[in-house]
Amino acid sequence: MLLVGGTFVFFSGLVYFLFMAAWLNLFMVVGELTWMTTLAGLVAVAIALINIKDFFWLHRGISLSIPEHAMPRLHQRVRNLMYTGRLPALLLGTVTLSLAANSYELLCTAGFPMIFTRILTINELAPSAYYGYLLLYNVVYIIPLLLIVSAFSLTLGARKLSVRGGRLLKLLSGLMMLELGLVLVMAPALLNNAGIAMLLLCVALLLTLLAARLLPLDTRVGPR
Repeated sequence: MLLVGGTFVFFSGLVYFLFMAAWLNLFMVVGELTWMTTLAGLVAVAIALINIKDFFWLHRGISLSIPEHAMPRLHQRVRNLMYTGRLPALLLGTVTLSLAANSYELLCTAGFPMIFTRILTINELAPSAYYGYLLLYNVVYIIPLLLIVSAFSLTLGARKLSVRGGRLLKLLSGLMMLELGLVLVMAPALLNNAGIAMLLLCVALLLTLLAARLLPLDTRVGPR
């Protein structure tokens, strides 16, 4: 479990890094155009509102989740891995599955990489510093994935993320992205202040905890 899960996480991080490098190079080409920063913030706000909507009304209207028509194929690929008898074939299948899953995920998680890379290009850094920050971002990105793999392996699958837990994560990411997007539109220079960034994170966490305690979830499945 650790080997297969670790392989999946490594290639997920690699794909994400390449995706962010593409965003970075796009923003480096357009330079410090103010309208591009505003556009990035508005796109982030739109993505954030969709994620927040998914907390309350999942699968109703526009949704930034892996499409349900793609889920059976991904699940079938996972089941096929279970019957692979040889380790090299198992790892190769895991890499292929990771690439397939992340090709869908990139469409669902474009907001944070876009904001992060735009903030980087607003600041004048050396090329090595840009990619160093991308590497740091992706190390942080895979830490929760590694923790999930470790917990799953150590408990032999006894601990799993519930549907409610997944929707709370959507709410948290939506709130954080909404805050970052609004700041990027109105006062992008504030994002250079670590204290402001921590304040935004604390506000998003507090609102998510309040929602978890006070708000019931609509578990009905609506029209796509």
